[in-house]
Amino acid sequence: MLSKSVPSGTLIPQESKLQAVNAFGVQAVVAYRRDAVEYERRAAEGTPPLTRPDVLDLLMGLPVGEAVPINTLSSPERRALKAAPKGVVVRSGGTVTRQVVQPLRVDLAIVPGRGWETAMEKAEHFTPFCARAVLVERPLRRKDDAILQADFYGIGLLALIGNELDVLVPPRAFVKRRHTVAGWKFLEDLYAQLA
Repeated sequence: MLSKSVPSGTLIPQESKLQAVNAFGVQAVVAYRRDAVEYERRAAEGTPPLTRPDVLDLLMGLPVGEAVPINTLSSPERRALKAAPKGVVVRSGGTVTRQVVQPLRVDLAIVPGRGWETAMEKAEHFTPFCARAVLVERPLRRKDDAILQADFYGIGLLALIGNELDVLVPPRAFVKRRHTVAGWKFLEDLYAQLA
């Protein structure tokens, strides 16, 4: 129902796909774009979603496609390297070369709810990772308060009345301020659901 209500190219990029997911114990619909090359590479290698924080931390410190001498890695990094699943790195002649990259990009997380306040609280879980919006499928109580809060926090406020989507507050564009293990793990957790 939601995918028919959100015209592509308006709230989300035209090439985005919509899919229901569970993240942080919150049911949401994400608009995402796959890295097709990475999906194919992982499928060919049999690479599972990466969920170990120590492995992700190691990978964040390795450049993609460049050989790094293994003896320059710290003891915790070498332990994480041993735990890295197939298809993540290539070891050769005392060096390690990172192959894996983040498999997708999330453009928007839409949290449905019966009431806007509860939905906004749940949408806050997505703040460090992507733009977010709430979707309420009934007339809003305290509509002016809802609009003010949504605008203040940068959370899109969408109302679905019948088959019509009313964008009361557009979601604020997400700006990634830093790369973190938690951010990469968020994408891997979604990848496990979307693969």
